[in-house]
Amino acid sequence: MNETIDLILKRRSIRNFSKKLISEADLKSIVECGLFAPSARNKQNWHFTVITNKDRIEEINNLAIEGMGRIGVEKEEGFHIFYHAPVVIIISSKIEGFAEVNTGCVIENMSLAAKALGLGSCIIGQTKYVYQQANKADMNHVLKIPENYEHDISICFGYPEKGDEEAKPRKENVVDYIL
Repeated sequence: MNETIDLILKRRSIRNFSKKLISEADLKSIVECGLFAPSARNKQNWHFTVITNKDRIEEINNLAIEGMGRIGVEKEEGFHIFYHAPVVIIISSKIEGFAEVNTGCVIENMSLAAKALGLGSCIIGQTKYVYQQANKADMNHVLKIPENYEHDISICFGYPEKGDEEAKPRKENVVDYIL
């Protein structure tokens, strides 16, 4: 099978990370792959906040969990939105057309790059809950989100605790061909 297709078919969301740190070279490769994602009209209207500081990751985790609690979303004791991954990248984008699509392309490029490097990743939407707990302008400052940009999504990276998992069955009857 083609190496790229094989990589796509084997990528999974990882929720158990080892404590092993990611090398600076691998992290830069992942970020570069995100920067080379396609974007509508080549706007490249994104910004990445790369967080490797464990204390900052814990702070964001705690704010998000507190924010969830504020709106009635309860999580079990010990839950960690980033699954204790050593790297978190928050993607924000300029508020303009197709920002979500562009962000999706960034996330896919980064997650495939991580898989190619022997790393795991998990896409995290729960960072949005920090805004339930903290002032938006203050939080954007903490997360280094530029003015006129909005938080979109996060992705965390690390070495998987276990090897490749089997894919869950795919839904049937979701494709029609018009010939």
